[in-house]
Amino acid sequence: MLKKVLWVVGGLAVLAVLAGAFLYVNKPAQYYVLLKPWTGFDEAKAPPAPVYALDDTWAALPGRSDLADVVPAGSGLTDNQSRAEVDVFFIHPTTYYGKAGWNARYDEPGFSLDRLESGVLRYQASVFNGCCRVFAPRYRQATVYAFIGKGDDEHAALDFAYRDVLAAFRNFVAERNDGRPFILAGHSQGGLHGSRLLQEEIAGTPLANRMIAAYLIGSALPADLGIAGIEPCDGPTATGCTINWNSMNASAPRRGWVEQGTTWFTGAYRMLAGAPLTCVNPLNWVFGGAAEASENRGSLPFVGSDEVFPSPQPALTGAACDGGVLLVSLTGDEPGFTLGVRSGDFHIYDFNLFYMNIRANLDERVAAFLAAGGRS
Repeated sequence: MLKKVLWVVGGLAVLAVLAGAFLYVNKPAQYYVLLKPWTGFDEAKAPPAPVYALDDTWAALPGRSDLADVVPAGSGLTDNQSRAEVDVFFIHPTTYYGKAGWNARYDEPGFSLDRLESGVLRYQASVFNGCCRVFAPRYRQATVYAFIGKGDDEHAALDFAYRDVLAAFRNFVAERNDGRPFILAGHSQGGLHGSRLLQEEIAGTPLANRMIAAYLIGSALPADLGIAGIEPCDGPTATGCTINWNSMNASAPRRGWVEQGTTWFTGAYRMLAGAPLTCVNPLNWVFGGAAEASENRGSLPFVGSDEVFPSPQPALTGAACDGGVLLVSLTGDEPGFTLGVRSGDFHIYDFNLFYMNIRANLDERVAAFLAAGGRS
């Protein structure tokens, strides 16, 4: 009997080792096991909807203390939201990696909340507080697996999240923006939702004349959206245009962006499938451009949520658009720039690496828009 038990235990151990080895070399299987929700998408089981007339459904608002108000240590910069003539509608990226459901609560607690506030608001939304009042809605974001799988459940979860973003944007326009010029911005999942907003809610309406630019960073944004008058920005003062880049080094595989990246185009979610990808270089704001590290005004390393917001590190990396992606010279071993780097992809650092250049460009682009009395 003991011998049989030992054989069973040994067999199970071998199976566990083989399964571990299979998952180690098979990334799709890893993602399926570790990230795919337990059940199919079911809207009836979704968490309650946010009511955007209530301030607590917003992660950042002007006139309220939040982590979008911070500025880099020793930079001499200030939070100018009380004086800004322009607003930004900022859509946060994915911070929910859960398997319990396809969409998070809009006030999802724990790791997701910490990533949103200590990570996203500090390192992304705060870049806009020099030029603009910052409005950043919470929403029932799709889990990260919605970008890995490509089926009906994934697209349903993204569509469900977008409906919250749309409701927030309509509240922003009707109740909070007061007819002012605005910037549309987002990162990753936020960039995808922003692209759909641009195509369905802004382009071809009076709102387009008030939109300074769409900074839809870290998304699979086609260079040609098929919309007259909406194209990639080419220069630091161009307006009414789109901005995107996806940061990686030369060793990173590109297929996930240029072939399999999820985009919204012609009324449906689809893979980019080789369509030209928007890459505007954040060091000189040239579409398809390249720039040396000497043009980098300052990058921000990640620090702990209980640590002082860091000082900028100038000339950390240059950048060059190549085949639609933005190549940087980092290896992933640089202190403060190692977290979350997989196979040379610096996706979570899209804002950090170019923080001071983004901030300076926002001032320049907004000034050009206001001086021209609208789109140029």
